[in-house]
Amino acid sequence: MENYLLGLNNGKNEVRCALFTTEGRMMASAIRTLSKQQNDEKTAQRDCEEVWLANIEVLKEVLLSSKADPEKILCIGITACGSGMVLVDEQMKPVYPMILPSDQRAKDLCLELRKDMTERKLYPLTRSELRPSQPSMLLKWFSIHDPKIIDKTRWVLSIKDYIRYRLTNEAYGELTEASASGLLNLSSGRYDPYIFDTLKISSCYDRMPEVLDSISIAGHISKQTALLTGLKQGTPVTAGYFDVDAEALASGILSDEELCMIADTWSINEFLVGSVSDNYDRMTNSATLSYIKGLYLMESPEMPDISTLDLCIRKIVASYAPEIDCEDLNKKCDTLVARRDPLRSSAIFIPYSHTAKGNDEAQGVFLNLSEEDDYVSLLRALYEGVVFSTIHHIRNLKRPTYTYTAAKLSGSVADSSIWLQILADTLELPIQTIKGNYIGSKGAAIGAGIACGVFKDLKEGIDRMVRTGKTYIPRSRYVPIYRKKYEAYESALLNLLTEKQDMLVI
Repeated sequence: MENYLLGLNNGKNEVRCALFTTEGRMMASAIRTLSKQQNDEKTAQRDCEEVWLANIEVLKEVLLSSKADPEKILCIGITACGSGMVLVDEQMKPVYPMILPSDQRAKDLCLELRKDMTERKLYPLTRSELRPSQPSMLLKWFSIHDPKIIDKTRWVLSIKDYIRYRLTNEAYGELTEASASGLLNLSSGRYDPYIFDTLKISSCYDRMPEVLDSISIAGHISKQTALLTGLKQGTPVTAGYFDVDAEALASGILSDEELCMIADTWSINEFLVGSVSDNYDRMTNSATLSYIKGLYLMESPEMPDISTLDLCIRKIVASYAPEIDCEDLNKKCDTLVARRDPLRSSAIFIPYSHTAKGNDEAQGVFLNLSEEDDYVSLLRALYEGVVFSTIHHIRNLKRPTYTYTAAKLSGSVADSSIWLQILADTLELPIQTIKGNYIGSKGAAIGAGIACGVFKDLKEGIDRMVRTGKTYIPRSRYVPIYRKKYEAYESALLNLLTEKQDMLVI
C-alpha cells in the first residue's frame, strides 16, 4: 500500500491542499477562496478564524476524496505567502486580525526610514529594502499608532507559523520566511537585537519565536486537529517554506544557473545566487535565505498579467468573433495566433495600464492599431504583450538573461504552446515546462519527504516528485523580430503616461 506526503499552502487569497504519493502522483486536491477584510485603502486584513476554518475544510476534503488511509500520510509540509503577520497573546489567541502581504499602512513609514538613513543602516544585515507589509515595519507602525496591541502580544507569527500552531499547538518561526521579515540577520540566520534597537521596537525582540530550519519537524498533529480533519494524531508537520521557495523547489531549481518562472495567479520570477553584496549602494534586489544552504533567493512578484491573458481573450472573442464557441477557446485562439505572421501588425498590448489611466475595470490597453488590424491582430498583440510584460518583470531582477542556461516554467499558461514559444523567442532562452498544478503544495510535500526520511536530500525529492514537460527552444528566425517588438513595447510603456495616443481600453 502506498505512502503519502501532504502539502498545505496558504496563499494571499486562497488556501490549497494536495496529497501526493512519494513518487509525486497527486491523489487529491482542494482549494478555498478567502474573503478580504479591508478597512480603508491602506489596510488589508482577514479574520484569523476564517483562515483556519478554510484549512480544516481543504484537509477534510482531500482526505475524503482521496480515500487515503491517514496512517499512510508520513508527514505534512506547509508553505504560505510571506510578509504580513498574526499577533497572539499568552493563550495564543489573536489580538488583531491577520495582516495580509498587500497591507500598505506602513508605506509612509518606509519612506521616512529610507530618508533618515535607517534603511541604509540595516541593509548590511537584512540585505533588503524596507517594505510596508514586513513584520519589521508593521511592528514599528503599531508601536507608534497602537502600542496597546504590542502590549497584548506574546508571539509575533507569520501566517504560516499561525496555521502550523493551530495544527500542532507548537509555536515556531521558519528560516526562509523569517529571512523576509526585515528582522533577521541573514549572516547569522537569527533575529538581531541591533535591528530591533535601530527600529526602536526593542520590546518586540522577546516576542519572536524560535526559528527552525525548513525541514525540521516543528510539531505533530494535535488531538483536536485530528478530530476536526480526519488526520492521524501525531502525524509530523515540518517548519515549512516561504511560498516562493516551495515553488522554486517544485520547479526543480537546484542551482544558480536557472531562472524560475511561476505563471499563475501571480507572476513570480526568481533565481538562486551564491552571494549578495552588503553594500547598500549596490543593492539590486531584496534577498532572502533559500531552501538550499549557502544560497540566497532573489524574486520579483508582479501583477497577475497571466490571468489577464485569459480574461482579455474572452473579451476580444465576445466582442469581435462571437461565432467562436467557448469550448476549447484558448486552444482555438492559440491556433489563430500561431498562424498570424508577427510582422503583419505593429499593434501593442500593455497589461494592467489601468493603474495609470484610472480605469479600475480595465485589464489593459491596445496601442498602434491600424485599419488593417482585425481581431486576430488583437489576439496576437495580447499574447505578445503578456510575454513582453513578463520579460519586463524578469529584467527587474537586475540580472542579464544571458547568465542563465535555461528557464523552468510552471502554472496555468504552460498549456499554451504558442505563448511559450513567443516567450522563448523573446527571452532567448530554452524554457522547460513543469507538469502539474498545486506547485507550492508539491514543494511543501517534497520538504516533508526529506524531513521524515523518505528522500535523502532535495535532489532525490525532485527526481522522484517533479515531472517535466516540453522544452521550447528559441527560433533563430524570430529572435530579431521579437527584439524589435519588445523595444517598441518598452517605448510605448514609457510614453503611455505622457503622450496622447489612440488606444483601445479593454
